[in-house]
Amino acid sequence: MILEYAIGAFILGGLIGLIRDYKASVKASSFIAFLGSLALLWQVYAVYTNGPVSGDLFGIPVRIDDLSIVFLLIIGLVGAAASLYAINYMELFEKVGKGWVYAVAYNTFLASMVLVVTVDSMEYFVMSWELMTLSSFILVFFSEKARDVNASVKYYITMHFLDTIPLFLALGTAYSLVGSFEELTFENIHTALLTAPESTKWVLTALLMVAFMAKAGIVPFQFWVAETYRAAPTSVSAVMAGAMEKVAIYGLIALIWRTVGTSYSLGLFVATLGAITLTVGTLYALRETNAKRLLAYHSIGQMGYIWLGIGIGMALIPKGGFLGAVGALGAFAGLFHALNHAIFKASLFLSAGAVEYRTGTVDLNELGGLGKTMKGTALAALFASLAISGVPPFNGFISKWLIYVSGYYSNSYILALGAVLAAFISAATLASFIKFYGTQFGGEMKRYENVQEAPVSMLIGQWILAGLTLLIGVFPRTVTGILNDAVTEIPNVFNAPIEDNIYKIGFQSVMFSPVMFVILLGALAVGLYFSFRPEYGKTARPWDCGSTEIDEDEYRTNAEGYYNWYEEKIGSFYHLGDWFYRVGAGAIHYLVRAYLWMASYFTKIVDTPYTKVETLDDLREREIMHIDEEVFKPLIRFLNIARDVIPGIRLGTFVVLALVVVGAIIGILIVL
Repeated sequence: MILEYAIGAFILGGLIGLIRDYKASVKASSFIAFLGSLALLWQVYAVYTNGPVSGDLFGIPVRIDDLSIVFLLIIGLVGAAASLYAINYMELFEKVGKGWVYAVAYNTFLASMVLVVTVDSMEYFVMSWELMTLSSFILVFFSEKARDVNASVKYYITMHFLDTIPLFLALGTAYSLVGSFEELTFENIHTALLTAPESTKWVLTALLMVAFMAKAGIVPFQFWVAETYRAAPTSVSAVMAGAMEKVAIYGLIALIWRTVGTSYSLGLFVATLGAITLTVGTLYALRETNAKRLLAYHSIGQMGYIWLGIGIGMALIPKGGFLGAVGALGAFAGLFHALNHAIFKASLFLSAGAVEYRTGTVDLNELGGLGKTMKGTALAALFASLAISGVPPFNGFISKWLIYVSGYYSNSYILALGAVLAAFISAATLASFIKFYGTQFGGEMKRYENVQEAPVSMLIGQWILAGLTLLIGVFPRTVTGILNDAVTEIPNVFNAPIEDNIYKIGFQSVMFSPVMFVILLGALAVGLYFSFRPEYGKTARPWDCGSTEIDEDEYRTNAEGYYNWYEEKIGSFYHLGDWFYRVGAGAIHYLVRAYLWMASYFTKIVDTPYTKVETLDDLREREIMHIDEEVFKPLIRFLNIARDVIPGIRLGTFVVLALVVVGAIIGILIVL
């Protein structure tokens, strides 16, 4: 299998990162990761043209089918762009050093995601999932800034409680059904569930649903997303938002829908979660002024669109007939938007990172006028901004439009309402990206007039993805075949009944022709240009109302001032959301305290047993113990106490204590 070359490249990328020199380590490992990502795209093409393949990958059972290759395509595209981009971008962290940490963690991150979507064993699925979480955690705190470390620890603890525990419980449930780890394939689990009690199916579904909701950032488990994506290096944020979130979609389809099964009520639940999530994520993004946090909240919102489409499919396909066809359209549209979101969201993060690379900030209040000096980055950001906003002829429009259509034809008030809400929120997305783009690239700012364009590798990384937003938007047929094949991998699901060719795409009488739209739009643009003939070369200073005290860089509306009136009108929504956030933050706080309580025993405080470890900073100040020290520490403490106490104990009391200890040990051995 070609997949062996990809995994081999990621292993090599991790090993080559052990070079002592930071720049050499990061550049070499990133380039090897780029080659590994290209190998994934080669594997996608091979399976698409020749059919699914199965076998062993270094002893791990894998199966690459038509569903897997959609997610391999996502990981390959995002991984290739982000890896090429990181060759120069990671220079920002040279002072941190430890290039080998980045090299090992980043290549492991990519490899683990590949394994998650290709392994044919529940056991290896969970192991790969945990490896993905661990490696991404290491990458999030790579800067070693206190705020970033705190964000990474909270992310990891959240994932352990909402991902690890449910997944291991699900693994135990599956094992109880099959009875052997060697036979714990998804097909065997599905066969065992056919005769299992209904309660077992619901328990397994609930456990898996919690895990996939948490990883996808679905409400109410979205609280970790914004700070985590802000803290991570931007090239890593692009991979997390573009690819890691989509792995949860694979789990939703492959493990819940395809393995356990679906129903109308379950599909309605998934779609409702999607509608709520797309609303909450987008409205919170609208008030953000940090570029990476804004994009993170939009990742939450766009995942809502995907869950809405998949939910429509899960709800309607079991009904069969016309509604079954509408369901197939919804599932197709959800997968289509997963691919599109991976492309334009990763591109947006890379554009934000390019601005950060040249200006040192992602604060939209501090930026402006970069459109003149960073033209390539500005145009890539414009393409991706229009795509995420659902503006034709970019790719985001097609997938969103098909989600709307499937909701309208669903014959369900709830699903139709979700589609209407999604259309409205798309307008809010456009408003948010007017702010995102305008504050960075619009206007003029003297402080940035000498800023240079991003390095070539970073531009290429952006344009690999930004170019695809237009290519797929104008010619959706380039990907509809692979997506329809993926939909048919789901039991009892047939091809989505879309009509598509090089000129048009649609469902029944609802059609759209991207090519004709581009022709008409081009003709309109040319007509307007020659009608108004804009004049170039003339400049004029802005009127300052007679003031001489204000810096000209301040003659603009900053990010905070864009939608103040709107934020005031829906202030109650934000207040309610903030209350939920405080509740979630409180829960995370106590989880962190519990972690600190346990971690304190791994620090060298034997000689000062009353030392308190109350914050992460306190923990970082302590020297971490080796595992052998930890094993013997309780004995050392006991001996220290005994040294002080035993001289004052009578012989009879000492004998009684000794007998109690020996009895406890014997009792434990008997139980074991």
